[in-house]
Amino acid sequence: MEKFYLEQLTIIGVGLIGGSVATRLKRNSSVGKVVGVGRSHKNMAYALEAGLIDEIATDIRSAVANASMVLVAVPVKQVESVLHEIKLSTNAHAIITDVGSTKGDFTRMVEKVIPERAGFVVPGHPIAGSEKAGAQAADENLFVGKNVVLCPLSQTRASALSAVRELWQSCGAHVSTMSEDKHDKIFSAVSHLPHVVSYALVEMMNRRTDSEELFDFAAGGFRDFSRIAGSSSEMWVDICRANNEHIVDDVESFIASLETIRELLKSGNYGALQRIFGAAAAARNNWASKQ
Repeated sequence: MEKFYLEQLTIIGVGLIGGSVATRLKRNSSVGKVVGVGRSHKNMAYALEAGLIDEIATDIRSAVANASMVLVAVPVKQVESVLHEIKLSTNAHAIITDVGSTKGDFTRMVEKVIPERAGFVVPGHPIAGSEKAGAQAADENLFVGKNVVLCPLSQTRASALSAVRELWQSCGAHVSTMSEDKHDKIFSAVSHLPHVVSYALVEMMNRRTDSEELFDFAAGGFRDFSRIAGSSSEMWVDICRANNEHIVDDVESFIASLETIRELLKSGNYGALQRIFGAAAAARNNWASKQ
């Protein structure tokens, strides 16, 4: 099988995800040139100095002009304006992919802004990351053994899908495909809801009159559960906006579970409570054993 190689990868948003892709492909000699675009001069200067990128582009249109592939790695609310800039580029055959946590909204924006380029678009979502951000957080091993989901459009060309799949495989990831709606429904439950719950727990503790004492005595369990509440609030509000319908459904389902537990506590039905906890523990441990 011929080794994966890109003449030029343009990364719009050289942060944790974009920077990690760049450094991995460079280490593998899978890319000839990496061009970066970003809003923060300091971040982009670091990316260039650290060798994550080879060139800083002054604007998106020039950055895309000679790109073999364009990786859009910006917050959700910036995607539409980025697509408008890509539309103005004369390069009509660059493959376009993204790294967002929601796929339905990205698909709708592509169909709205650049429908004529839909054949070259492959929506994607790498299931990897951390609460850290920026080019300084880039890690060449970030995607090794991790899952990446691709949600090709009905118009997506087989060659474009294959190229994006090979990009992620070159980064060490396991790649699967599914529809954008199935993706958004799954990740609402396993990613978006946990973040909402983590934020809610920390917010509840923080507004209590004894919050300072609570945080003083919080230990490992709270640290593990609350870690994701340290993520970018702006980014997660954007995700909640983009996947609102599925997240609302899951929040309501979670509230129903809490209400059941509340009634068991109030009635002192600890046998039923133990059955709920036991079933949850078994499900969690079964999942963990497969990781």
